Amino acid sequence: MHIPFESSWFSWGMGETWSDIVADLRRQRLLVPQSLKEKLLSLEEPKSVINAATALNLTGGMLTASMLDEMILHARQPVQAAAEPQAVLQKPADDLARTIAPLVENEPLDIQFRNNLPDWREVDFSMQADDASTEVEIHYDITGNSITEGKMTDIKACFNDRLKSIRRLIVQNSNLPRKHQEISRLLAEYSRYQGYENKAVAIGLVNEPRYTKNGHLMWGLEDETGEMTCLLTKRTGDDRDRAHERILDAGLMPDDVMGVSGTFSQTGDIFYVDDLHFPLESKHQKTSAEAGISVAFVSDIHVGSRTFLEAQWHKMVRWFHTDPLAKTIKYLILSGDCVDGVGIYPGQDKELAIPDFYAQYSEFAKLLELLPEWVECLMLPGNHDAVRPAEPQPTLEKEIQQDYNTTMFVGNPCDFSLHGVRILSYHGKSIDDFVAGLKTVTYAEPVEAMREMLRRRHLAPQWGGKTPLSPEPEDGLVIREVPDIFVTGHVHGHECTDFRGTTLIQSSTWQDQTSYQRMLGFQPKPCMLTVVNLKSHQSISIPFA
Repeated sequence: MHIPFESSWFSWGMGETWSDIVADLRRQRLLVPQSLKEKLLSLEEPKSVINAATALNLTGGMLTASMLDEMILHARQPVQAAAEPQAVLQKPADDLARTIAPLVENEPLDIQFRNNLPDWREVDFSMQADDASTEVEIHYDITGNSITEGKMTDIKACFNDRLKSIRRLIVQNSNLPRKHQEISRLLAEYSRYQGYENKAVAIGLVNEPRYTKNGHLMWGLEDETGEMTCLLTKRTGDDRDRAHERILDAGLMPDDVMGVSGTFSQTGDIFYVDDLHFPLESKHQKTSAEAGISVAFVSDIHVGSRTFLEAQWHKMVRWFHTDPLAKTIKYLILSGDCVDGVGIYPGQDKELAIPDFYAQYSEFAKLLELLPEWVECLMLPGNHDAVRPAEPQPTLEKEIQQDYNTTMFVGNPCDFSLHGVRILSYHGKSIDDFVAGLKTVTYAEPVEAMREMLRRRHLAPQWGGKTPLSPEPEDGLVIREVPDIFVTGHVHGHECTDFRGTTLIQSSTWQDQTSYQRMLGFQPKPCMLTVVNLKSHQSISIPFA
């Protein structure tokens, strides 16, 4: 497209900063590709151009070169009419024109939009929520079932249950080369397992994983009968193994349960690991509901904080009342930290708009009441809520629940089914431990921690880490059944992806960047509503920031 050049509209190196431009575009709900950065920075008055998106009904979606050219033309029309003499307007195009951007045909978009929101097909979201009955089945919730006294016998019982439960899953799902043996027996007969053809197999708990000076990975492996020292060596050339490299790159979590196969050293003091065996099967087959209704996910609302994004919440409420897609949403899952709490961290009182715990919950109840009557909420606690910090956490007390009319309260984590589709909802505090313990997990990509939880079939393996644990006789953090949907929150990120047949959802927050996050340089991804259809398993994320 050719646009007449005018110095009042374009000036290289002048205008707003890139962060200002991106912020202005976000207010128009426009995403900008890197390819348009130079062109936007060249505008002397980018705000006027960006504001033209409203008049042209171009708000929402991915900004394209053709859209930007249309916005530029619209923004400069009044200036041109008032300021340019008629003689100048009649000059030949060759004298006044320059090419701003090359002509392109049908430029592909990363996201397609309709009515300013991500596009979706009616066949994938096929049923109105009003037409469906409520079908919720709770498989696991610690509420009312916590019997631990915190004694050493409880701790031993918890770890014994973890070992037995995950060992059974490893035997069931992993391709062990032979039957596993008790560690004490292997140590007593180590000389039998020293040749390549004479592999031994053991399953146990990981103790003190560490790297050697040469980059090998060493740890203790313990079961009910004894402990042996395992060594996974770095390999080069033809001996390199992709699975081994992944473990060496990431490391191991203390108190993981895993299987190992390999051989002993000549003295029997080292077990050389040839293969590691985890309890997750290679592919999960999702269950589909008969009804084509949908479920939506959010987390970390943090009502009571000065950085709670209340305007964006009301924007979402309006969407729920008016958008056709919203009418398919039967359930809203709230994965913890719905209020900011009181006394959670030093100096929190300075960042609170509502300094009373119960007033925060009452305010959030009012916000949920704004949602349409067809939406049913399921709410679990997080580390900011008024429950014990040790996981698994029971649900909120009755005095808090009485303000809520259409909300089901459950503990954290909660394993439940909606219309036969199995969902595991966990607030996600142990992501802090996975970030600290595994080199491949970061706060920027928290969904990798979720993958590691599924690989281990355990939500929080490390005892004594950043996540306080309650030693129940039955370990409530073992993932006994692979979910169709696995959702967490806590770290204020956002992602929706698939891992071996399970839909992983990192629920978005409704809190802006806090002072602590700013100090760490962490940028949250707020105000994204993730919607999944229970029949088609199609997913979509709606931005409200």
